[in-house]
Amino acid sequence: MPLLAIDVGAGTQDLLLFQEDVALEGSIKLVLPSPTVIVAGRIERARARGRDIFLQGPTMGGGASTAAIRWHLSAGLKVYATPAAAATINDNLERVAALGVRIQEEPPEDAEVIFTGDIDIPAIERALGQFDISLPKEVAVAVQDHGYSPTRSNRLVRIEHMSEAIRAGGNIEAFAYRTPPQAMTRMISCCNYLREMDLSGLLMDTGPAAIFGAALDPRCMQPAMVINFGNGHTVASILCEDRITGLFEHHTGQLTPEKLRLFVDKLCHGDLENSEVFEDGGHGAYIEEAPDEIRSVVVTGPRRHTFIESGALPEAIAAAPGGDMMITGCIGLLEAWTRKEDLWR
Repeated sequence: MPLLAIDVGAGTQDLLLFQEDVALEGSIKLVLPSPTVIVAGRIERARARGRDIFLQGPTMGGGASTAAIRWHLSAGLKVYATPAAAATINDNLERVAALGVRIQEEPPEDAEVIFTGDIDIPAIERALGQFDISLPKEVAVAVQDHGYSPTRSNRLVRIEHMSEAIRAGGNIEAFAYRTPPQAMTRMISCCNYLREMDLSGLLMDTGPAAIFGAALDPRCMQPAMVINFGNGHTVASILCEDRITGLFEHHTGQLTPEKLRLFVDKLCHGDLENSEVFEDGGHGAYIEEAPDEIRSVVVTGPRRHTFIESGALPEAIAAAPGGDMMITGCIGLLEAWTRKEDLWR
């Protein structure tokens, strides 16, 4: 059965079309701008034309699109949004309204409608169709979900979600969902969207998807330290017997080589405190178990070379499962889909 894996990041969305009769190296792959970058571009073009905008669609990742909304308001233009689209900016809609966003269900006549969402299935289907390729009925998606947090720091909520999965076993099945927890609003939005498209979906967070995907590089020897250097976030984890037993997450832009080495060393020794990472501006840390030794350090993600070249991790192996670093998260999704299908068949 074919699978379309979509790894939605801050800068790119990476797609892998898996077919059982096609070698992984020869599989169809796409690296496209991420949905938040696409939406931001549409907002910026509307601003250049002096147009008010109406945001309509599911809750999605912020970042570039949220920044573009702020610039639109700063330019004296109006921003309208449905409640679901407005939650992209903040779970607390009162705070969104305080920014100047007008929350309502229907667009004003003179506003340009811009659709939100972490996935655009019709666009992907059209792209594949140009090459006589059919869209599979099975779709696995990874998004970075901070969880519903209208009154608390979403960094705390995110690390708590990760910790629960580690306590539930820490294997890839613990991080993959057919029906995500209700607090995971981005995953729920993607899940509902796929169902509307009459597709069967599996959801993961981008961090664990990349971690488990990178671990499939044949040079990864466990116990391993596996690190995903994303454009926005860095997740470092201890992987032992195919289980994540500890991790920390921080913002990539705030991690100096010295800070990275300090946090990694403490994680490996089992004495990195959640508060230490959180108070430094990161998300936090959770350690269930630390092994006596780390046999390999494996890194992936679009920012990995920044740290490899800094000398912060001189022993690091740059993972490329299937011969391509950009599909590491998709490989993790594929592995989760295979494991879940085996369990549910």
